[in-house]
Parts: sequence; structure tokens; C-alpha cells
Amino acid sequence: MLLEYEGKTGAELYEGKFTPEKAKPIIAINTTHGTGTEVDRFAVASILEKEYKPAIAYDCIYPLFSIDDPQLMVTLPYKQTLYTTIDALNHITEASTTLARNPYSILLAKETVRLIATYLPQALSNPNDLNARYWLLYASAIAGISFDNGLLHFTHALEHPLSAVKPDLAHGLGLAMLLPAVVKEIYPFVAEILAEVYEPIVPGLEGKPGEAEMIAKGIEEWLFNMGVTEKLENVGFNEGHVEKLTELAMTTPSLGLLLSQAPVKAEKEVIARIYRNSLKRM
Repeated sequence: MLLEYEGKTGAELYEGKFTPEKAKPIIAINTTHGTGTEVDRFAVASILEKEYKPAIAYDCIYPLFSIDDPQLMVTLPYKQTLYTTIDALNHITEASTTLARNPYSILLAKETVRLIATYLPQALSNPNDLNARYWLLYASAIAGISFDNGLLHFTHALEHPLSAVKPDLAHGLGLAMLLPAVVKEIYPFVAEILAEVYEPIVPGLEGKPGEAEMIAKGIEEWLFNMGVTEKLENVGFNEGHVEKLTELAMTTPSLGLLLSQAPVKAEKEVIARIYRNSLKRM
């Protein structure tokens, strides 16, 4: 986009100071099974001096052509195999429960979880398993399509401040640490959807609001079993950071749009509670 808008800067773009309508054509060669960016119109960048990590979404940056080849993923380190897949899991958790959700985003969410539950353990135990990589790559792509249609809400809006304040924090790890608390917060409002979507990971849910604690703990246990043993306290955050993180979530350019799509009103107290409930294991 900046090649088409001479004199503009990346910071101006990501802070919404101009609205691009054109971009040079993009050919995307994907190297992870997580972001879904090869099939969507989203992009993210950090403005370090402001501790901002905003997102943009413009039709002009859909890739013209994309290559998804699982052979390119076999050298992904263990942690990035895990973290990028968790990114895809969060994409569908949010896309299936936003105010903009639709039957298509929910259908893709169900298939994404099934594939991740089946093939992530295989890829972690055998990084050269091309079949497992193939299906995780497919899961990532359909998760990207799901959130391109259904949008996102809490987990991404609250993770971006984490990795803006601590740029070395992997996005997928930040998402993993927040996911159980987010699901606990939203489950009473979208219980039937999440019970069905998460059946492969937390079986036996009936889609009743009172199961919020059960599904949250079930997801956290699954994440720990996959290898995510950290919570926010383990990566340097504490109660003293909650107010600042909450403020960043509510003021970083573009994140307000995500928060507006949450199935429960994204009030300051709700955001702060999610951060607090993510500081340590449930």
C-alpha cells in the first residue's frame, strides 16, 4: 500500500490517518499454519514507541495468489508449530461468536477444531509428518476465511497490548494464556455454539450457560497438555499491569472495532477481569 501512497508512513496507515484504496499486487508464500493471512484482508504491525499493535483490514491487500505448501512448515520449531496453530484456534473461537457471526464462520470453526485436535499432537511429536502439516495448514486457511467473514473480538484485542508492551512475546502464546478466561467470560452468551465447536477438545458439554467454568478449565488443561504451561505471571505480567493493558486494549487504533463485536459488552471491568483471570492457572 505504501508503494502506492508516496510520502505516507506505516504509522499513518496503521493509525487510520488515511484510507488506502489500492496496493501493489501480493503473491503470498505461507510459512506457518496459523495466521490465515494468505486468505484474508488483515495485517498487523507494531508502533513500538506508543506500545500500539493495531490491525488493518482493506480489500486491496487480499493476495492475488497464495501458495500453501506443507513442505515449507516441516522446519517450524516445536513452539512455533504450537503457537501458530493456537492462533488459528483463536481465530475460529472468536469468528464463531462475534456479533457478525454467521453459519459459514461457525461451520468452518467446527472443522478447524476437529482438525487441530487430531493433527496438532501428531505434528508436535513428528515435525516431518507432512500429512499432519497439510491438515493443520488447511485448518489455518479455513480459520482465516472464518474470521475474514465473522471478524474477531476479545482474545485478539487483548493479546495485542501484551505483545506491544513485550514485543518478544509470541502472539500465539499470548492468545493461549488469554483463551480460557475469554471463553469463561463469553460462554454464557454463546454456550450452544462453543459447546458444539469445542466438542473434540472438551467433550460432553450440553451448551448450558453454567458450564462456563468447565469449558474454560478443559481448554486450559488441553493447552497445558499440548505444551503451553505459561500464564501471564510466568512471562512478566502482574496485577500492576492490568490497568495499563486494559487502557491499551480500549485505546489502540482498530482494537475498538474488535471489542465492539464481542458477544458481551466490552466494558472496562470485563476486559480487566479477563486479564486478571489469565494471570495464573484456573
